[in-house]
Amino acid sequence: MKIIYYMTRAVPALAVGIGALGVANAVTLKSLKDSQLTDLYGIYAPGGDCKREPRIKVDDSGLAYEYAGHSTHSTSIEYALTYGGPDYAGISRWIFPFPVNDNDVGRVLMVFNPEEKPGTLTAEPNLGLGEHMSEFQAALVKASPYAKCAKTP
Repeated sequence: MKIIYYMTRAVPALAVGIGALGVANAVTLKSLKDSQLTDLYGIYAPGGDCKREPRIKVDDSGLAYEYAGHSTHSTSIEYALTYGGPDYAGISRWIFPFPVNDNDVGRVLMVFNPEEKPGTLTAEPNLGLGEHMSEFQAALVKASPYAKCAKTP
């Protein structure tokens, strides 16, 4: 009985600690202007073929998406500053493009320059138990990996 009592008290404290850690390591951006992420700017498409969708455009305004004849734009993103650890000095950048609220970074993680390859992008699921992506988010993940387009359509 005592073990259960201590576990029920420790688990919520651990969850609060993890949540606080996640918030401390990310910054919410409403645009990318002056964000020092200009090296990511461009249009990304599956395999770098800009005739294919979904397409992801990265510029001062943030991230915009074209899929199934529709365009949409992220109103804010979470830029995970220390996702690679405190000593990470590479070129990969981790962005959660669809945050739900201050305590939920959303269901998709985009990794720009994954494995230190400039001009590439992967979209990965970020799902907890019982969570689901929207149809659009699932399409972004399914089409991964992406590369910067050589030419714009």
